[in-house]
Amino acid sequence: MKIEKTTIGNYIFLHVSFIVYSFVGVTSKTAALQGWFTEGFLFYVALLLCILGIYAVLWQQALKKFPLVKAYSNKGVVVIWNLIWAVLFFQEVITLENIIGSAVIILGIMVVSSDAD
Repeated sequence: MKIEKTTIGNYIFLHVSFIVYSFVGVTSKTAALQGWFTEGFLFYVALLLCILGIYAVLWQQALKKFPLVKAYSNKGVVVIWNLIWAVLFFQEVITLENIIGSAVIILGIMVVSSDAD
């Protein structure tokens, strides 16, 4: 299997894939807020499975563009997207610990991504 040269476009594709994956948290939390086995619950579970299916295809395409270690290390950005969705969709509050943790994740991604291919 040939891995393509890493470009900005490849990173954008990878991170859009992670944004899609981050909606798993939104749909699962929304499903949990519905009554057990109600129409709303089943809708959000079905939506969750669709999102996971789409992400599975995107992930396989991303692995054609990146070594597994580099692609997987970037998956940490999902935590940051989940923080954003928590504020936007569920009116949760971001704490100082959340910000520090996110900064550590970003630094870790930068270290791994800056390594030579």
